[in-house]
Amino acid sequence: MTSPLIQVVDENDNFIKGMSMHDAHNEGLLHRLSRVILEDENGKVLLQKRVINTSVYPGRWDTSAAGHVDVGETYLEAAKRELGEEIGIEGIELHEIGHYKISVVFNNRKLSHFTKVYRSVIKSDANLILEASEVSSVKWFSVDEIKELVKTSPELFTEGVDEIMNRYY
Repeated sequence: MTSPLIQVVDENDNFIKGMSMHDAHNEGLLHRLSRVILEDENGKVLLQKRVINTSVYPGRWDTSAAGHVDVGETYLEAAKRELGEEIGIEGIELHEIGHYKISVVFNNRKLSHFTKVYRSVIKSDANLILEASEVSSVKWFSVDEIKELVKTSPELFTEGVDEIMNRYY
């Protein structure tokens, strides 16, 4: 199965071309990413743990859902798709809380992307269906707990969790 092409963009977040995620990462090209933060009725944040056999941030805690924006998609469409694919949540309203640009290096690869962040509230006992090829587990954390763990053990988290906690919480 061929993976969809993701959106490579310029410095102003204008679409340039479609490219495989692998090639965009290997060439360090700027591309689009969507992230979703789910909170429960008590303000706890749902994080997912990435599977160990993924190439970027294996085995680390990540936002509730995240993924690249495919060619032909909006940021919001990608966020909804990833939420459904990764943890089985569909049909909820997402609210944009931020848009930022970042470049980081992970395992000698430059990862540069524009990210739109969406938020929604769900019940803590919502029925989650994890995509076993992407997500090994999920857990509800308090915001203070995440901030403390990111500070003391940053190697347990993706850059997305760190960025979002610093920017929006």
